[in-house]
Amino acid sequence: MQITDQKIVKLLTDKDELVKLGRETSKKLEKLEYKIKILEDREKAITAKVEPVKLGDRAEALKKEINDKIKEFEKIASDIVKEKLAAIPKDIEDKHKALLKEKEQMERDRNKIALKVQKIKDKVVPMIKKEVEPNLGEYEDLESATIKNGVVEVKKFSHLEEFKAQYKKANPKK
Repeated sequence: MQITDQKIVKLLTDKDELVKLGRETSKKLEKLEYKIKILEDREKAITAKVEPVKLGDRAEALKKEINDKIKEFEKIASDIVKEKLAAIPKDIEDKHKALLKEKEQMERDRNKIALKVQKIKDKVVPMIKKEVEPNLGEYEDLESATIKNGVVEVKKFSHLEEFKAQYKKANPKK
């Protein structure tokens, strides 16, 4: 298939020229970045030899002072928390702890149930697939399996139809 529309030909030609110009600019940029890197390496080598002793000593003193202030701040924050916790009546604290413990146990129980469910799924999915495989089309797969009136009802879906829907969504006709 060929297109002879001169507007399209011109636009594509312009685009190709801009791409070439962009590539040339990229090459020049790479060379410039290489030169910059060489200078940065030289600068690093020079500055690595310089040890500003007076500034280094001041920096260390300031660092120690900041660390001391941070420790002091953390101590104050800890004292505030302790004071607030001390104000809580013992019966409320005990209830809170008991509820947290109960919550923890319930979460463990729920996780055990989820593991059992997953074990069953791991067993039943291959069995269902084996059973329905002969009835699946080339691009079809299982969507879900549920029990209705004592019978397993299997829903299937088509990967091809799914792809078509996604394609149409991504490429709407104008």
